[in-house]
Amino acid sequence: MSNNLQPVLKALLLALMVSFTALPVMADNQYPASPLAALGGYSPVSYFKQGVPEKGSAQFHSNYKGTTYWFTDENQKQMFDAAPANFAPAFPNHCPYNLAMGRSEPIDPTNFKIVDGQLLLFHRSAEHNGRKRWEETIRSGAMTERELMKRAQSNFINIKF
Repeated sequence: MSNNLQPVLKALLLALMVSFTALPVMADNQYPASPLAALGGYSPVSYFKQGVPEKGSAQFHSNYKGTTYWFTDENQKQMFDAAPANFAPAFPNHCPYNLAMGRSEPIDPTNFKIVDGQLLLFHRSAEHNGRKRWEETIRSGAMTERELMKRAQSNFINIKF
């Protein structure tokens, strides 16, 4: 091997070693962990157990499907770890009302509702409140909650792909 190639090969080998060590750590569920807490740091367990959103702590966290969730204490973390699908939001990062209407809007983690055991987090801005529109749609008879959920689920699948 020529002496001119040795420094290049060493540099290439070093670059490969560094890139492999920088790969994201895979959680048990085979999804990479996110460095930021989902839901603005609110504990998904609190919505169900306390009926209100409560801020969690980075000290108590778990990863589920590539998303990091924070909890208020070890007990909440253990509850989540035992059945994460029971606590994670139905439409992560998407307002279900807007999904049902065929569009994507970010969530406000304090604007929520639990429907059939699923956590729904709605958009809220000065112009639009997804939860309020969801409930108005149901009250007006334009659609049932089940119809809104089906449309949101269908459009969520399309957005994911």
